[in-house]
Amino acid sequence: MTIACFLLLILFAQACGQQDDVRMDFSIVVVVEKVRNELLLWNQGNKIFQNWSGDPCSPSPWEGFTCQMLNHTFTITHLNLSSNNLQGSIPTSIGDLSELRELYLEDNNFTGSVPESFVSLHHLSNLSIKCNPHLDSQLPPGLSRRNLTVSSGNCLRKNASETSSSQRRIYLLGAGGSLTFSLAFAICFNCFYKRANHSDRRDHLDIKNIVFSESSVDDVSTNLVVHQFSLKYIESATCNYKTLIGEGGFGTVYRGILPHGQEVAVKVRSATSTQGTREFNNEVNLLSTIMHENLVPLLGYCSENDQQILVYPFMSNGSLQDRLYGASAKRKILDWPARLSIVLGAARGLMYLHTFFERCIIHRDVKSSNILLDHSMCGKVADLGFSKFAPQEEDSGASLEVRGTAGYLDPEYYSTQQLSSKSDVFSFGVVLLEIVTGREPLNIHRPRSEWSLVEWAKPYIRESRIEEIVDPSIKGQYHPEAMWRVVETASCCVEPIGSYRPNMVDVVRELEDALIIENNASEYMRSIESMGGSNRYLSLEKKIIIPSAEPTGP
Repeated sequence: MTIACFLLLILFAQACGQQDDVRMDFSIVVVVEKVRNELLLWNQGNKIFQNWSGDPCSPSPWEGFTCQMLNHTFTITHLNLSSNNLQGSIPTSIGDLSELRELYLEDNNFTGSVPESFVSLHHLSNLSIKCNPHLDSQLPPGLSRRNLTVSSGNCLRKNASETSSSQRRIYLLGAGGSLTFSLAFAICFNCFYKRANHSDRRDHLDIKNIVFSESSVDDVSTNLVVHQFSLKYIESATCNYKTLIGEGGFGTVYRGILPHGQEVAVKVRSATSTQGTREFNNEVNLLSTIMHENLVPLLGYCSENDQQILVYPFMSNGSLQDRLYGASAKRKILDWPARLSIVLGAARGLMYLHTFFERCIIHRDVKSSNILLDHSMCGKVADLGFSKFAPQEEDSGASLEVRGTAGYLDPEYYSTQQLSSKSDVFSFGVVLLEIVTGREPLNIHRPRSEWSLVEWAKPYIRESRIEEIVDPSIKGQYHPEAMWRVVETASCCVEPIGSYRPNMVDVVRELEDALIIENNASEYMRSIESMGGSNRYLSLEKKIIIPSAEPTGP
């Protein structure tokens, strides 16, 4: 092993001095990210993902991956996902790992069947799918005819101390490879990155554009991640729509449980829905193309017998609106740090949409009821049925009907009907005012001057009297500087003219700073505030300047 390492180090050193760069195959990076995203849909919180971030091959391979260098390029040759209690379908994007030699999926809870995409794994010599009791072990025809060693069938669960010889072989290979590559990278790290960084970044963007060009908003996508369920499957998962958990513009929402135990929210389009087939197809297509930890993922859909159904993970803590001023049964007091953390998560989700593959996606219905909270109170943006790609020059003739919700609707968008990302920014500014004040964006049961939350709050903010609009349930429980940053960010977001508003990158930065200030406020500062210091801070005429960089697109 020592001699092999020494020889490999020499080869690496020589390669760094040659004209051809040693580099990572970024098409493989994209594929591995797809594999990760497919697994995450059904396995949130699984320990295997703890180190699955960054480059899958360097400085050391992700758990379960073995990397080798072929033609000065790192690629994935072995993948071992055994004994990780993984659920759901086998990721079909594994079929795009073109240099894969060995694949171990045994001792999990995979369902469905071996994907057809595995037929394209021309170098695959070993495949183990045994000990998956709910998996159909029949191979696709193009795969079964090959000279391929396959381990399949059900078996008793092994003790944690038991490991198959094949697993030990892969583990040792992965560990040895990890040590070798780490040593090699220590020698030629600077050479590798200085020479490859610029061109690799360009290649990575080109690959993203390829993915983008294949997306469609006209027909339901047959994406590899989002599953098409039968109506019978949906009825079984919901016990014939037994538990109603909500209603929205699309229709009614029911609680369900998938065969492997995952709780889901099942949205069934009603006959009187304000959203039609176009919105249904739109949401399926967009959520088949994008994925972010602060967007509610789409697990699957059903389009059968005139039924249109969407299936999402169940968000156990409801919506931000429920928590702030919803029905009394759902309303729970959120402290200030929790509110900040929730809206920061939602802001990151919107920022992802607005910067998606160099062509912005505009949500068009940002509101507190569309910010859902998972079991850990993480804020996730939901309901992309009205979303649109930002218009480009060649789209200038396209007619876009105005969409949105009263109280959140951008006045400039309403008057000009010109869609831009700044419309989402306006709506998000209203959400920020909601978490500060605990009030609805529109309430005609209040005095006329208080119907609109935006118009009511503006004079108080302008006169630096924000303590008079803060939700009584959080008074005295926040750091003044953090509150000021949020309030003035909100004020900039709801400017009547879109060009004066920040973009979501700016908004995320301000909220991150606010949360840092809030979380790191010293006990000394808190004691000063308890003696009246907060009034001193809140009465200051402060103005935080948020960079209002003009977006590259609309």
